[in-house]
Amino acid sequence: MVWTWFPYWYYYMAILNTVVRITAGLVVSVFQYSSDLDLYRLMVTEGTVEVLRDGVMTSVDQINVVPGDIVRLTPGVAYFDMAILQGSSPLIDESALTGEVHPVAKKPLDRANADLTYDPKVNKSSTISAGTTILECSENEGIQGDLAIVTHTGSFTAKGKLLSDVLSYERHKFKFDTEVKLVLAILAVEAIVLLAIVFSVLEDNWEYSWFYAMFVVGTVFPPLLPSVFVVSVGISCKRLQRNRITCTDSRGILIAGKVKKAFFDKTGTLTKQGLDFLSAKPGTEFQRLESVTGSSGVTDHVLKLGLATCHTLHASKSGALIGPAVDRMGFSAVSAQVLDEESISFEGTTVKYLKRFEFSHHSMTQSVIISHGNKVLVYVKGSPEAIAKLCVPSSLPPNFHEKTRQSARNGIYQLAMATSTYTFKTANSVNEVKREDIEKELNFAGVINFQNSMKEDSPQVIQELREGDIVSAIITVSFDSIAVIVFDVKQLSLFDKSNSEHPFLSVQGDNVLTGIYIAKKAGLIGQDENVVIGNNIHDGVIEWLDATDSPAALPSVSELGVSSSLALTGEVWQHLLLSDPTTALILAPHTKVFGRCTPNDKVSIVSTFVEQGETTLFCGDGGNDCGALKAAHVGIALSDAEASVVAPFTSLDKTITSVLDVLKEGRCALASAFAAYKYMIMYGQVESINQVANAYLSITFTEWCWVFMDGIWTITMAFTLPLARAAKKLSPKRPTASILGPHTLASACGVLMINILFLVFGLLALHAQSWFQCRMWDSTDVSNVLTIGDNYETSVIFIISGYQYISSAAAFNFGYTFRANWFRNYVFVFFFAVWSALLFGATLSASNLSCIWRLNCDNDHVVRWVTSTEPEPIYNNWNTTVMPIGFRWILFALMVVNLILVCAWDYWVVNSFLSKLSSKLSCLPQDSQRATAYTPPKVEPITLEKKTSIASQDVV
Repeated sequence: MVWTWFPYWYYYMAILNTVVRITAGLVVSVFQYSSDLDLYRLMVTEGTVEVLRDGVMTSVDQINVVPGDIVRLTPGVAYFDMAILQGSSPLIDESALTGEVHPVAKKPLDRANADLTYDPKVNKSSTISAGTTILECSENEGIQGDLAIVTHTGSFTAKGKLLSDVLSYERHKFKFDTEVKLVLAILAVEAIVLLAIVFSVLEDNWEYSWFYAMFVVGTVFPPLLPSVFVVSVGISCKRLQRNRITCTDSRGILIAGKVKKAFFDKTGTLTKQGLDFLSAKPGTEFQRLESVTGSSGVTDHVLKLGLATCHTLHASKSGALIGPAVDRMGFSAVSAQVLDEESISFEGTTVKYLKRFEFSHHSMTQSVIISHGNKVLVYVKGSPEAIAKLCVPSSLPPNFHEKTRQSARNGIYQLAMATSTYTFKTANSVNEVKREDIEKELNFAGVINFQNSMKEDSPQVIQELREGDIVSAIITVSFDSIAVIVFDVKQLSLFDKSNSEHPFLSVQGDNVLTGIYIAKKAGLIGQDENVVIGNNIHDGVIEWLDATDSPAALPSVSELGVSSSLALTGEVWQHLLLSDPTTALILAPHTKVFGRCTPNDKVSIVSTFVEQGETTLFCGDGGNDCGALKAAHVGIALSDAEASVVAPFTSLDKTITSVLDVLKEGRCALASAFAAYKYMIMYGQVESINQVANAYLSITFTEWCWVFMDGIWTITMAFTLPLARAAKKLSPKRPTASILGPHTLASACGVLMINILFLVFGLLALHAQSWFQCRMWDSTDVSNVLTIGDNYETSVIFIISGYQYISSAAAFNFGYTFRANWFRNYVFVFFFAVWSALLFGATLSASNLSCIWRLNCDNDHVVRWVTSTEPEPIYNNWNTTVMPIGFRWILFALMVVNLILVCAWDYWVVNSFLSKLSSKLSCLPQDSQRATAYTPPKVEPITLEKKTSIASQDVV
């Protein structure tokens, strides 16, 4: 309506404004579509399966399958959650669902547990989840092939629940999300005030005043404002994809810019995924365990047989061994060969498997029954603590626990093995044997020693995180083959440790001393730093030890922050959190290693920091990390799954340096988004001010002035500002996420005041000229924009305020410590140089170029308009807008000084002086809590309920 009321008959102006608004919508839509497309690829399922119907295998569409149907397994994506009934150990790739890096072999359900209710967590080794990929299975047709019963379909599958969580989970909020409403309210008040001013200064019909005022209101709320954050995030997301980091939640990139606490899984994350086999020592050589790194050969026959048989390895069709790393490394150390699912070849003889029990997190063991020669033997392998409880005490070396802890201090990953003979009660009872029947009264056989080598880049990453003011910690758990659990992080609650039926209680896990060893090698803990370990709980009292296993006192908080740090087991952490939450929250920031943690412990640790207002990051390789990856603000999974829902970010190269890439891009995206945001606000404010000035003088800009100001300059500057690349290193500070914070307000308001000041200077300089006369025209109709645009006031306002569209963007383009140097934003610098040269040339030279804007123009140089074949003459008494050359140089000087001052204000004052002042104020001594003697309270089983949603925390 505005364009139809005014005689703006030039349709290209309306087209330009339409293009501006459509461009904003398209940019938002494209980036949003790109993000949603990744989720769609994860959700869509199409295909057919063979289902047993009326005793015959029938091919049906997967959407017609229901729970209870029996289907034949074939290579490809699994459409449902299924339990295997019969088969030959199908090989499954679970990386898309869990991030697990190695394929796993499954087996049919154990008939001995036929009287028990099927549980996908307990029977994980027999469960195939929707979204995983079946790599190998039996080639037999019909009911002779691998069969499974469908347990869940659609959104009720493990994949469906994860996707539902991704789609419905209330995301962590920025302070921006709450402050933007206040900003809009402030802008609305400003619009009302400016509207009233326009009505009061315009001496024309009220209809003209109304529509002129609408121009002002329209510029107060820039149409591109909603798109700047989406554009910045989309650009960083594309750069991460080029670094082989996929992102299913692009908004998480902005949150990555505020991370303060980083948690790392140990095995496969800080250390290499594989294990190096060191040695296997029988019980008779346990005294010489200090020579563990000597010969890697295994000489003891009993221990060799255990390594050859006590595992969950399967041979793929290509002959490769599939299974946990510890099993593969141990098996490779002995002369054995997998023949089939039921037997192996060992030292020229065939060993038959009678029964196998997968690794159990409740007992921390795995076991087998074998037939070797004329003997039936039992082998049990597990953590040293778990095996010690199952052995006959007299078979254990007297210094067993001392030596195992010494190995852990040296960074050795240690498993223990025990054996016994077994006699069946009846001839046909092998399928009736249960785990508890054989895992008792064992004889200690020895230990198997592995070492997990540090990744070459881990220390460098930890060092750079420290330099970036990000505190790191390790949360570690034993064994790679952890059960997959779907966590609902919206309803997390701490469980009662006294509940002995919980499937993850009494987990010993990775020795906390091994975690300390890795933490020191990675640089999380100083080599000479004192580490106090919360090791065990005895009668409700925490046992505090030092690194030599000597009793230690809990240091004061001030000591923990300087010369000491803590390491806690998952059991101690849960005890503290349940019985004395205040002490737990005091000690948590000083804990560098959380060892022996269950998957629930990991979630509890991360979510506790989230609830305390810390912006957290968790990096792991999937599997047991699923819950923590979802609970953290930023989850980074090291997986080669192209489409994975295990975490918002997935590093396809499985490198820990991806953490730095995500954090750098996060800080860059956040800084770029706020730079573009400040620019759009600045554009709206500058244009509103010059619109009011025009109303006061009863003038307006000519058409091509509007084209460049509202369209070309604004679009090119706003959309190239976010193209700045990330800084090479993390800054010791984080960018702001508050649009009403002192940093943002000082930057935006300071630049705005300088711009207003120079606009006033320009008009004052014009009125001081002896040659200047106020604009005069023949027509008295001030609504006719063709007659009120050709004057010196319009020229000066356009030159000064028009260049502020360009100079303000230059001030906000500085990278500081979050983005690369300003000149590295090549596209922006190109447009800045072109537009500056164009406007400088038009200011200093009267030519056809300047006549595009009817600036420094006379009738001899007037250009033809797009809508007319004839030039439009200059509408004033002198038929010219050419200004004296001396005054043009004054305007040029004002533009250059304006540019220098806004850049100096934003670079030196706001981002140097004010930032340093803010840092000094934040470091002033404050009343700190001094630690007192710690008296552990009695353990009273309680359950803590979260008072607020994790997702409700604002990221400041």
